[in-house]
Amino acid sequence: MDNNLEHISDKNFQSEFYFNDQTSSIFENVFAFYGILDSKGRVLQLKGTIFDQTNLDTDLLVGQKFSETVFWQSSEITAQLLEKAIEETANGMKSKIFLDFRLSSEDKRFVELYLQPSSNGNFQEIFFCAQDITVKEKEVEYYKQRSEQLLYAAESAEIGLWSWDLKTGLVYSTPRCNELFETSPYDLLNYDSFMQVVYPEDRQRVEEVLGHSQQTGSEYNEQFRVIYSDARIEWVSARGKTFLDAEGMPEKMMGVVRKITEQKVAEKELSKIYDREKQARDEAVEANRAKDFFLAFVSHELRSPLNAILGWSKILLTKKVDEEMQKNALETIERSARSQAKLINDLVDSARIASGKLRLEFLPVNLFEIIRTVYNSQKPLADSKEIRFELVADQEEIPIFGDVNRLQQVFNNLVTNALKFTPKSGKISLNIKTLNQSATVSITDSGQGIEPNVLPNIFRQFSQGEDGIAADKGGLGLGLSIVKILVEKHNGTVTAESEGSGKGSTFTVSLPLTSEAIPSENEVTESNTDEKPLRGVNILLIEDDNDSREVLSLFLTQCGAVVTSAESAKTAMEILAQCHIFQPDVIISDLAMPIEDGYSLIARIRQLSDQKCSQIPAIALSAFATNENKQRAFQAGFQKYSTKPFEPDLLIEEILSLVKK
Repeated sequence: MDNNLEHISDKNFQSEFYFNDQTSSIFENVFAFYGILDSKGRVLQLKGTIFDQTNLDTDLLVGQKFSETVFWQSSEITAQLLEKAIEETANGMKSKIFLDFRLSSEDKRFVELYLQPSSNGNFQEIFFCAQDITVKEKEVEYYKQRSEQLLYAAESAEIGLWSWDLKTGLVYSTPRCNELFETSPYDLLNYDSFMQVVYPEDRQRVEEVLGHSQQTGSEYNEQFRVIYSDARIEWVSARGKTFLDAEGMPEKMMGVVRKITEQKVAEKELSKIYDREKQARDEAVEANRAKDFFLAFVSHELRSPLNAILGWSKILLTKKVDEEMQKNALETIERSARSQAKLINDLVDSARIASGKLRLEFLPVNLFEIIRTVYNSQKPLADSKEIRFELVADQEEIPIFGDVNRLQQVFNNLVTNALKFTPKSGKISLNIKTLNQSATVSITDSGQGIEPNVLPNIFRQFSQGEDGIAADKGGLGLGLSIVKILVEKHNGTVTAESEGSGKGSTFTVSLPLTSEAIPSENEVTESNTDEKPLRGVNILLIEDDNDSREVLSLFLTQCGAVVTSAESAKTAMEILAQCHIFQPDVIISDLAMPIEDGYSLIARIRQLSDQKCSQIPAIALSAFATNENKQRAFQAGFQKYSTKPFEPDLLIEEILSLVKK
């Protein structure tokens, strides 16, 4: 071909040249087709014996772009390659290109196309001619070279190639393909040896996929596992197609395979990451929902007691009421204040737990005494609601290792919860049983019970059971979650049981026993019943809030104490300057005061030159209940720390303990 074209003179193809009968005869003997294009690649002439095999009149193509004619539509890239060659020739370059020439949907020819610019210097026309090399040796050599290149590329990419002659049953495969199915690189691969390597659980699926492809002549794309003789398992991806003969019978099957184990592992890890991210997002959404619910609920629960306190206070201040109504009003105010104090304590405990700052003081204690104290403190409320409340224990000496105050908090919360949901004339039982290594305390009530779908979440924070059931009972839904955490910190367990709505419930706490002896000083003592337990005790009270100072002063005075009040640190120091006239037995000071706070005040007192005055024991009084505030108060010079609102009995005990010392 090259020799034929190289000896053609450029001057024979000037712009005015068109093929006549003589030249056409010569070219038709040499070329499959030939013709002339303008500089835009549009057909001026198109002739050739190859068109005898079509019903197409080539004169109808004059004026059309050559690259857009039907002959080059075997693939999109064919037309693009031809268009590029035409552009290069229009710019004065000779071009030679090998392309598929499409005679029909079933007939394609492989042609060598040569493009030559015209010789008149303006490059207005392009001469082209093509030889059909489909059956020539060049095609064989070309495809041989191309096959070797493709095989090298496939092996370099670790891709296995295979072809299965379904008529003879022979499978031709590359070394990499054999290797993937544990066969010698140059042995013949067969269907049985292939299926033997496929993982047992995947074999049926692979057989079904290959069978469907053979029946329909369709493509397949499948991923499956293979297992080797050393028990190693790998993932492979197989993709291919079945070719059918003229009768629609499967003739040949071919495909590619490659190992994708690393990709599968990466996908699995990525899936885990996505799952974790989704879980984190879901938890964030749930936390946000719980926060919104919590804020709304806190607002409601803190305002409700205030409504009762302010309402009754206004009535008592503005109207005359009889003694019975006055007593009822004061009881309601006290009950509302205690309810609000419990809400605040629950919030504080919850914050301590969340920050990991909840501290417990473990000592050998008597579980029976703790339960009896809880029983005695809750019995009046049960009686007022006409609820039968009983305590049953198999022993009265049950040694465990724990924090007395926190265990009382656990059982107070559980009993309070039972009282909240038990109606009038109901029954609540406290039952203590001692086993070999543990003791169990069951709180059983005849109240409204718990639905089965609620039980799994009963100990979650802010959970109050079903909507509408607990909403009118008050509380933040923190009590039971605090119970669970405190019990677990004592190495115990707590469970909830109920047969459903209206059938009551049972909460059971199990705690491990201890063999250590219970010191007598750790036994829970009865509250002081003396009406004036602080008789003769001199107290210096320092509080900047007038109402708080007045209430606390009145309470201490009614308990028999002699109280001197000061509204600021400055006034307190002036009183202490007269220590030779009046010397307090105990100082009670608020911490958060303007100008000079309680920390600074106690530090100044401890530095006084008068030792009697500088050594007066002191109790810090504050609405802050964190351990940091307590430690700071102790470091500044306080001996005790009491939180607001103050607990009357506890405050009396702390004062008496300091006076005795």
